[in-house]
Amino acid sequence: MYESLLMGLYSAEQMQKVDGTAIHGIGIPGSHLMERAGLAVANEVLERYDPEEVVVFAGKGNNGGDGFVVARELFNAGVDVGVFTLAPADAYKGDAKLNLEILERLGVDVREGFQKDGTASEDAVVAAELADVIVDAVFGTGFTGAAKGSAAAAIELMNEAPAEVVSIDIASGVGAGKGTVNGPAVQADVTVALHAPKVGHFVTPGGAYSGEVVVVPIGIPPLCDHGPDVWLLTLAGLQPLVRPKGSLDHKRSVGTVLVVGGSAGMTGAAHLAAMAALRGGGGLVHCALPEGAGGDKPYPEVIAVTVPGEAGRFTAASRTRLFDEASGLAAVVLGPGLGRADETILLARELLAVEKPLLIDADGLYALGLRPELLADRQAPTVLTPHEGELGRLLGVPAAEVAAGRLEHVRSAVTRSGATVLLKGEASIVADPSGTAYVVPTGNPGLATPGSGDVLSGVIAAQLAKGLGATDAACLGAYLHGLAADIAADDALGTEGMVAGDLLTYLPAAIELVKAGEKEEHDHE
Repeated sequence: MYESLLMGLYSAEQMQKVDGTAIHGIGIPGSHLMERAGLAVANEVLERYDPEEVVVFAGKGNNGGDGFVVARELFNAGVDVGVFTLAPADAYKGDAKLNLEILERLGVDVREGFQKDGTASEDAVVAAELADVIVDAVFGTGFTGAAKGSAAAAIELMNEAPAEVVSIDIASGVGAGKGTVNGPAVQADVTVALHAPKVGHFVTPGGAYSGEVVVVPIGIPPLCDHGPDVWLLTLAGLQPLVRPKGSLDHKRSVGTVLVVGGSAGMTGAAHLAAMAALRGGGGLVHCALPEGAGGDKPYPEVIAVTVPGEAGRFTAASRTRLFDEASGLAAVVLGPGLGRADETILLARELLAVEKPLLIDADGLYALGLRPELLADRQAPTVLTPHEGELGRLLGVPAAEVAAGRLEHVRSAVTRSGATVLLKGEASIVADPSGTAYVVPTGNPGLATPGSGDVLSGVIAAQLAKGLGATDAACLGAYLHGLAADIAADDALGTEGMVAGDLLTYLPAAIELVKAGEKEEHDHE
């Protein structure tokens, strides 16, 4: 992976080290960084909105101090600014206290905005309703846990107000390091990230609160940076992974794939994965279906292989033929529409011994049960592509728990399986055994449709068949899959009626865009 061309996402702890190096190692005063941060946020507010009235809600930490600088700069620019603190003035310390005192000497309207029981004052409520822009300066990247008291009240007030909300560094209530949300959180329209983007800006559920993320410099030298272990995928970083077909290539030289799936009434999933492998750049694809599964052959380009079975499902009698098929092809997909009969599950576990790059999805994941360790001895590249429910079952935890802590759970699956794991969903995450994780910025709600995961499996398998490693294949395949959905949505298709088959039409365009490296990166929204 070309990480120098990706966007590093910092955890809260990593950002604290960066700040500490800048302040204590280099000697840059913390007050200088606060000044630069506040000025950058104020400029963003002025350039984006040209507001007449702005309200700042300021917590008692450094994020509140940043908010005080924002208020001062807006005031100096002629904006009508009101500042509401979440604590009494004597609760503010250090640089935050200094900038609060400057505001008071300038005559800026600063009030304590919340009563002793934590509820918002009437003045704060009215000001929020009348403001053009609200600046969220309640919590910074060091926040953990759940917002309570006046902080929770301020968050509720900002979310209910009609104004545009600009969060400083991170939407208050979101855990910057893991993207967790354990209580009320600000639904920002824009988040101005200081120095570098954070994990919580993109990893859901927190990423869904960020709005558009704008990264601004605040004077921290590059030598203060520490290498992140979470990265946002970019087109520039993925372009070198595309392996285009050359003039001397033929169908076997550009990647061959075997899809093992399908059962009575469920052949469509396997066919979709197979055709997606072709549309993803593969050259020859076999789709192995059990005898008696029935169904038409929807794609003449895919070679259908009938395998011995019983009652439309794979059985022990399927084993020899499947291993023979796998031996002649470069990569294998196991799972789409496979079925969950006991004998089929046993066969699926035997197929883990195939010495070829292997992608496991859907019923293939079900066959693993609660034992991801079944994959630990595999030497060939292995990719798992679960959604939250499937990952929860694999790990023995509720799907809701996975959804609340996506990054930590996908990493847990990697540790236990030794495989590369792609956790599907908004901002899909690819994690590998090195401890590195990658966030996929492409895709849209149109992917919430049956079969889209089967298409993803085929696209990734095509990259495995071309010789990419497990993580590179998963990252490129997931990016292409989401980009195809984005192109489809932009091409008047929209997201409401998108179906998995539509992705097959737009995958070639997605590949060409990444290959050319010409598509502009979209801001995160």
